[in-house]
Amino acid sequence: MTLEEVLIVTQYYKYTFMKEGVIDPPVRVLGEAYVIENQKEFSDLSFIRYAQGEVYFHNKDFESAIFKWENINNELEPWAKKNMADAYFELGLFSAAEDLYHSITSDSQVLTTELSLKLFNVYNVQGKMDKAVETIKEAVAYNPDHLDVATIAREFFEENEDWNNAVELAVNSASSTVSMDWFEILKRYSDEGKTKQFPPSYFSKVLTVLYIENQYLFEKLVSSLWRSYQTEAKDVYIDWIKEINLLLINMEDSSSNVWSELSQLYFDTYSGLLNGELLVKELSTIIPYHLENWLKIADSSKQLVASASVLAWEEIFPSTFNQDVIRNAETLIIQSTGDIDVLEESLKLFQSILHWAELQDMQVDYSLKWMVRELLDLGVHHLLVTGSTESGKTDWVNSILGGQILGTPSASVIMYKDHDDLEIAEITENGMNPIDSISEFHDAISKRMLIECKRPADILNKNQITIIEAPSVKEERSVKEFLLADTIVAVLNPDEYNWDEITELQNQSENVPIHFVISQSENLYNEQKITLLKEELHSRYPYAKVFINKNSNQQYELDQFIQNITKEIYVEEARTLKILGSIRLLMSTILGKRVEMENALNDSIKWDEDMIAKLGGAIHQLQDLESEKIKSITGSYQFIKNEIKQELSESIPKILKGCSSLINESSDFRKLHLELNEEMNSRIQGHLYSKVMPYFYTSIRSWIANAEEEFYQSRIFLEEMRNGFNTLYGKDQLQLHTDSKIIDDWRRDAERMKNGIRMEKVNILLRHTPSQVLLKSAGKLLGSLTQNKSMLSSRYKKFIENEDYQAIVDLVTEKFLVQFELFETAIERDVSMFFQEPLSELEKTVQQTLISRKENENRLNKMKSNPELFQDPLTLFKVKLRQYEWIVDVNKEISLVR
Repeated sequence: MTLEEVLIVTQYYKYTFMKEGVIDPPVRVLGEAYVIENQKEFSDLSFIRYAQGEVYFHNKDFESAIFKWENINNELEPWAKKNMADAYFELGLFSAAEDLYHSITSDSQVLTTELSLKLFNVYNVQGKMDKAVETIKEAVAYNPDHLDVATIAREFFEENEDWNNAVELAVNSASSTVSMDWFEILKRYSDEGKTKQFPPSYFSKVLTVLYIENQYLFEKLVSSLWRSYQTEAKDVYIDWIKEINLLLINMEDSSSNVWSELSQLYFDTYSGLLNGELLVKELSTIIPYHLENWLKIADSSKQLVASASVLAWEEIFPSTFNQDVIRNAETLIIQSTGDIDVLEESLKLFQSILHWAELQDMQVDYSLKWMVRELLDLGVHHLLVTGSTESGKTDWVNSILGGQILGTPSASVIMYKDHDDLEIAEITENGMNPIDSISEFHDAISKRMLIECKRPADILNKNQITIIEAPSVKEERSVKEFLLADTIVAVLNPDEYNWDEITELQNQSENVPIHFVISQSENLYNEQKITLLKEELHSRYPYAKVFINKNSNQQYELDQFIQNITKEIYVEEARTLKILGSIRLLMSTILGKRVEMENALNDSIKWDEDMIAKLGGAIHQLQDLESEKIKSITGSYQFIKNEIKQELSESIPKILKGCSSLINESSDFRKLHLELNEEMNSRIQGHLYSKVMPYFYTSIRSWIANAEEEFYQSRIFLEEMRNGFNTLYGKDQLQLHTDSKIIDDWRRDAERMKNGIRMEKVNILLRHTPSQVLLKSAGKLLGSLTQNKSMLSSRYKKFIENEDYQAIVDLVTEKFLVQFELFETAIERDVSMFFQEPLSELEKTVQQTLISRKENENRLNKMKSNPELFQDPLTLFKVKLRQYEWIVDVNKEISLVR
């Protein structure tokens, strides 16, 4: 051991003073050494005192140890102070220990490191975590090669779950020491998800070091980091992809290992990048390096797909790669022995496009989904049977199916499938619509439809085929017919056939093999014509099989014909091509849907604008009608009221003046004014109840009937308005219901007014006018004198007959009409309530239409202002499609060569 190593473990006394084989206690040995040294003329007791302090320390006599170490003045002085601080620490005097550790200065790296570790212990014990972290990090930075320092730091960080500092320690230690242990620790942190809080660029240096030292572990660490960033936010994950690709692109390919794990990650990541979430401009900074690196590190199982990916990207985005990369891809794609399940990957692509379309609010044609589902049934061979109307195609299909299924040639595409029960359905854009009977089926096939017909059929079951009965070759063809077909069978009439039609059929079907059936009823055609047609077919189509349909007793020959034309097809490879074709059709359909969506949005915006104008006009019309009805109904009511007022103004004075007949010389003039007042009130009330009130009630009922007619006409107007709008909407959008209770309420109010009038007596002759006061005073004063009665009678009569009763008329009219005027004040409100609901409904519909227009405008503006949000995903789907097409084409070429 070196001196510093001995001093660290406080064993200086043992290696300096204790002789090997001596069993005396250290205290005695050092005591004797002290006596001997002290007898010298020039003695130096510091070394002995230092050793004695160690012995005391080991025996936990810390105060004695401190006393010994306080007097050390030689080169061991810094170590003695360190030991004194250790003793203070053991005594629990942490502040004294901390101060003493800080006071020590030394050029020794070992001692300085030890002091840092001791201070770390002081802070750790006291719970001063910030200082503990700072101190241990300084110690590691000062002496990274000191294994114990880094280990202590790692254990401390892990124990306290301080993963940021733990990862930082691992990265720095791995980079500085190039110890594989630290790289393994860093990988473990990554596996546990402790590294993903760091930006990807943080690991570039340590990965560069590891790439040079150990490429096997490099792949493991990169793969671990890759998977950890996959679960993070998109921008962080993209940063990682950029960082690792930038790192690898600048490294020479000196790998002697098979990087299967990393190759798979490149494959998965590339597939994910093309899922439509990122725009092309974002990918343009990622894909080139990504594909170039993938091509460089791909193992044998991924070289084919990596090469195809490069070539497909270059095809869609020319000049992305330099010629060396392209040539390398072209070489590898031919030489690759790896394989990829293109059928499965194509199906994933189809499903991802469907999912993306749904996110774009696009309803994809259900028949496409149905078609792909049928293509995935690899155990059944699809025979597309076609021919002219006169070819006998219908009869031949019927004979195969074992009955008169088709009565007449069909304009529909019909797929016949073997099934235990009869089930027929039309395949539409939105789903499957059942066809419940054969008669409905026969009606349906006269139209252009796609129909699935399941029924028991021995020949379909035995040969594991479906029959796709297509319309006449003269009819317009559907792409779906050829995508569904594995083999085409053209039925020909020896007397009626057209080579141009057959050639066009073959051109449309591209890679689908074509075979022929020559239809023949017994003795119907000349054998020579059939022979000539068969020879011509073999000449034009040397690989085609020809079946001559003579009669219904050819079951064996028919089975042989079907088996021969179906066994030559490698169904999985053919279906893979067809699903790729379906993907092209799907993307084409989506583009068409996009145009339809824009047109539909434009139409909706224009529709909404027109409807807003129409609804606004309707509101104004209804408001005008409301004002008109308020004016008309209120005015007619006021007319009745004014008639009553006029009648009262004429009748009351007459009634009151007529009371003069009650006055004669025998009247008691002292009480006459009271009697007259009573009689006047009685006559007024009798007139009101017997004449005025019945007239008023009759007039009000007539007024209500007229108002009811006004409301009826308004309802007719609203009904016409509702029907007009609902015709425009194509549904019962508006109801425009009115308040039907108003008339009933008015009738009830009229009855209440009729029966509820209680007219109080009016003060007619008891008021304090000068004339009345004079008469009443004279009556009291002179009424007892006979000679005065004649004069008083005459005076009273003249007074009664000549009095101005306008004030009484006004008072009686006001009291009589008070309830009717209260009713009048509610008429305008009631008429408004009649129109309130339709007006509210129209205004609400305007608001909804305004919102709809705004939403459509926003959607349309978004579509037009950011076309890349729609175009870019489709472009990326196309890249992936071309990638699979490359693989299929290469596999076909390799198969042909082999």
